[in-house]
Amino acid sequence: MDKSKWKTANDTHASPEDLAALSNDHDWMIRIAVARNNNTPPEALKKLSQDMETSVRKHVAGNPFTPVDTLDELANDRDFMVRGDASRNPSMRLATVEKLAEDPNYTVRKNAIETGRI
Repeated sequence: MDKSKWKTANDTHASPEDLAALSNDHDWMIRIAVARNNNTPPEALKKLSQDMETSVRKHVAGNPFTPVDTLDELANDRDFMVRGDASRNPSMRLATVEKLAEDPNYTVRKNAIETGRI
């Protein structure tokens, strides 16, 4: 792993441009760090929400700065861990949290209910 990329991806003061560039990195660990960074631009988070790596999508779902429409899409992700993190995101639409409270997976339902929003 490139240590300078790792440092930038985890830097809370990294520029949105640098984070957007790193969102295309071949290393999934770098993409995870970018996905959880609050300075990552919305366009990059939207792109990362389609990543093949579940862990990357999971961190996008948990980022409070992920666009609401992207969170709505992640609420339908095939992986329950992604849906579970999306259900806890404070930026999630109430209607989507209510939908996740009826998810087939117990953990997703529990996370949605425990937000205290429903």
